[in-house]
Amino acid sequence: MMFFFKLLGSLPLFVLYGIANCLKWIFYAVISYRKKVIKENLQRSFPEKSAKEINEIAFKFYGYLTDQLVEFFKGVSLSEKQVLDHVELKNPEIVQIYLDQGIPVIMVAGHQGNWEWAIHRLALTKNTYDIVYQKLNNPAFNQFSMEVRQKFGHIVLMEKRESVILTRDRKLVPRGICLAADQAPQKPESAYWTNFLNQDTAFFTGMERFAREYQYPVVFAELLRKGRGQYSMTYEILAEPSFANLPHGEIIERFARRLEKSIIENPEQYLWSHRRWKHKKPAKISTKWN
Repeated sequence: MMFFFKLLGSLPLFVLYGIANCLKWIFYAVISYRKKVIKENLQRSFPEKSAKEINEIAFKFYGYLTDQLVEFFKGVSLSEKQVLDHVELKNPEIVQIYLDQGIPVIMVAGHQGNWEWAIHRLALTKNTYDIVYQKLNNPAFNQFSMEVRQKFGHIVLMEKRESVILTRDRKLVPRGICLAADQAPQKPESAYWTNFLNQDTAFFTGMERFAREYQYPVVFAELLRKGRGQYSMTYEILAEPSFANLPHGEIIERFARRLEKSIIENPEQYLWSHRRWKHKKPAKISTKWN
């Protein structure tokens, strides 16, 4: 299986994009991959849009999704020059100024652009980055993913269940702590809830808990596709310590608002196939994380 993954990743991009073109139609018209979930997510997020507009976004999303798939495999053979050519880091100084002072930074992003290639671009800054990730169910696919993400060094992968302990143990190490902070929490009763894309939405509280406990600044990383195989990453400061005057939940709220703005401007680039709104808001919500 690993041999097949690496063989696929060794193909030129133009060949992989040809495969992606075929997969787009198969996913959309033949197997209708998660079409119900995608359409429902879009309809609820954009109630003002017509059925025609929703279908257009959905169709574009399938193209984005299948490109993401082949680009993921291509990561195994990308050279440093190719990464630099394909992913533009627009304002690295936003994060670098903290790291140069020995201050760790919490970096939060949504599932936009190409987060796999973004990891490669981060590695080439020669800083250290802790990537909090969800272990994949398929062992071979998980192993391949880990190898690809760490191919350039400077990347420390942490499973979610380990992140609390490892963040504490590494609290004095200047690094970026990278979180895909838009996933659905497993325990909605202890999540932070807000209106996001016209729906009650649960968010993990980890970014804010880490920021307050260790007094780390929080930076939003906007990952966007500018053209086929061309991406940009732009940083924006969400909050800086001390956080004494910020109400609890404010850091998460700022992330939600900034990500929402980006999704509205680039709707086809969000991961609509994910069951983001599978939880309903509970009658009682714990505030223990405060």
